[in-house]
Amino acid sequence: MRLEDTINAFLDRARNYLLKNLGSDHLWRDFYSRTHGESIDWVTAYVGNSLYDYCDKAILGDVAKSLADRQNRNGGWGYNHKIVPDTDSTAFAVMFLSKFDFKDKIELAKQFLLKHQRATGGFSTYNEDDIRSYYRIPPEMSVEGWCAEMPEITATTIQALRKLGYTEVGKAVSYILSQQINGRWRSYWWNNDIYATVNCLNVINNSDSRNKAKEWLSNNLSEIPFYLGLSLIGLEDSEEQNKRIKRLFELQKEDGSWESYTILRFPNPSNREPWVDATRWRDDSKDQNSLFTTATILASLSSLV
Repeated sequence: MRLEDTINAFLDRARNYLLKNLGSDHLWRDFYSRTHGESIDWVTAYVGNSLYDYCDKAILGDVAKSLADRQNRNGGWGYNHKIVPDTDSTAFAVMFLSKFDFKDKIELAKQFLLKHQRATGGFSTYNEDDIRSYYRIPPEMSVEGWCAEMPEITATTIQALRKLGYTEVGKAVSYILSQQINGRWRSYWWNNDIYATVNCLNVINNSDSRNKAKEWLSNNLSEIPFYLGLSLIGLEDSEEQNKRIKRLFELQKEDGSWESYTILRFPNPSNREPWVDATRWRDDSKDQNSLFTTATILASLSSLV
């Protein structure tokens, strides 16, 4: 059997798992926490976007409508209705909804995204005026970490803006290039730099930076399926790529999903370097429903066939 046929067989199982776990309200849920509940908007946008090229468009049209209806009045989407909208969730919503007919909502979302660009060109997760309205953050607590520009958020936002035909992203790309360290980019909300590195690699054209990032990814093999799947995107060595694909095949569960692990971290709002400062807003989290992990691997594998 050809590798492409083998990949498609595993993709079918992954797609079926994701669709089986779609809520009756046409929304996906994952990353449960006792204080914040499950993420709905962010997870739905991410999974829908990952599934688009490998799923019935009528089903995803219903998902898109449900997600569009949840847009905040300020144009953004967030983790869920309890937490104020953020740039990352909104960028994924824009990428997904841009495949459908929601022009007015997308235009409002674009303005929301642009309000989060900093003088450096980078984009932040939140603006201080917005996050201060979240009732759990005391007035005396600094929020400089959550409101600082960061590579992974900037890269996702660039992808969303490019989807809309917005071309004035040169300063944002320059910011990303300036943040590369020893081949990689630091992840803020994730506990492995593979996430930020792959995300940044997706939006830059500089050959020197790209080669350094690919070399770093080749030398960093994770046994966590989420990161293992992500790393496929940045590999050019076919032998190394095939080795990781084979390992993903071995790790896929009978129901079509992959095991979830603790991957998402929640630094204190003041924390600008969570890879140095271990203080946390709440415990690091895993996608207990395996939707985020499975969607990530599906998208990575489907890009290879």
